[in-house]
Amino acid sequence: MSDPVWTQHYDVNTMVLDHQKRLSLVGLLNLLQDIAWIHAEHLGWGYDALVEKATLWVLSRQKVVMKEWPQWEDKVTIRTWPRRSGAIMALREFEIIAADKNGSERRIGECSTSWLVLDWNTRKVQKLDKIMFGVPSLTEGVLEIAAERIPPRTDLSEIARFEVRNSDLDVNGHVNNTRYAQWVTDTLTLDELKRYAIDEYDVNFLAETGVGDTIVIESEPGTPDADGTVLRHYQGRKTTEDKPAFTARLKLRER
Repeated sequence: MSDPVWTQHYDVNTMVLDHQKRLSLVGLLNLLQDIAWIHAEHLGWGYDALVEKATLWVLSRQKVVMKEWPQWEDKVTIRTWPRRSGAIMALREFEIIAADKNGSERRIGECSTSWLVLDWNTRKVQKLDKIMFGVPSLTEGVLEIAAERIPPRTDLSEIARFEVRNSDLDVNGHVNNTRYAQWVTDTLTLDELKRYAIDEYDVNFLAETGVGDTIVIESEPGTPDADGTVLRHYQGRKTTEDKPAFTARLKLRER
């Protein structure tokens, strides 16, 4: 049986940095997407395997928690594994590990994700037991965090608009999950990016978006908590629809 845990080593290079020479949220999400793709292929349930069944993976929910952000030329190790899933939602977890100059490792972050399998043509959710079996998964030693439901809000105000371009698309022809994080973080000012680090990022994907869509980003300033952190809610909707295409949260802390 294939190993349920997959390990990949990454350099924090110029392709994943922010303007302060730290691993960016979007850079991290790209690394998580990369290792998830590699491991799914290794387990026999990657992109091509699902296409043969006229199905596709879609990310439904994600929660990222980071204690610290690596800097340029640091090295990180990411471990990922499937967690025992339900009838329609497949769970995958990650841990992000950094090493000091003496080689001592420490966990600096973790991520929990929930995935759906859709029919390629109808986009209807498929029951996992109809298409998948025998996929190894962990039931012990898993993360304590979970990707939660983020309800839409009616009290948020428009702060930005983004038009979906060709470069926003993934291999399934809809907007890549990392672009939503880019839209959210692009609404932060440079002063805010210097002042705050992102402690947590949560997102729910509620509807597909594609080329030609204009996405209205709505948010709130957020109120500082007793520990100085600020929790901000976001959501994005197509200009042609009233319901959000995604909901998200950022938990920010002063550097």
